[in-house]
Amino acid sequence: MTRPKEYKNPLYRKEAHMNRMELAKKFYAQAQRMTIGMAASVVAYGAIGFYLISIGKAGPSLLTAQTYPLAKYGALVLSVLGVFAMWKISNRIFSPSQGAIPASERPVQKIFLKTVLMNAGAELPLLLGMLLVFFGRKPYDYIPFAVVSLAGFALAFPKKEQWTSWLGADF
Repeated sequence: MTRPKEYKNPLYRKEAHMNRMELAKKFYAQAQRMTIGMAASVVAYGAIGFYLISIGKAGPSLLTAQTYPLAKYGALVLSVLGVFAMWKISNRIFSPSQGAIPASERPVQKIFLKTVLMNAGAELPLLLGMLLVFFGRKPYDYIPFAVVSLAGFALAFPKKEQWTSWLGADF
């Protein structure tokens, strides 16, 4: 049994049967839902951390009074730098002016991947903030990390103008 030549192409799957704009709509909606869901987790994680510490289920504090400020501000600086670095890297890698590829041939999956990378960068402050909450047992110190994380998710949120610019067409 011989398979069609297109079968060997990795794009010859279910998505290959879709129109490019239908695929763009699908990925755009998925990127929006993913970013909103991950941003909502910032509030959920903060509430869980606060609750666990308030009922005494978080264990002993691992950071001393001398090391806690160093860990707190170091993690906060690392969080801001992480979000900023991921934003710059994703903008550089996924810039619309990628040389000879015309906008009508750019893959939709690539701009979706940009959103995934930005969401990963926005998740870093959230994780560092949770570690600080459990190591230092000070739940209110989670708030600056939550703000940095939410700012990262605001940067990561897919904007239709970026997608239409990338694709060279409105969907």
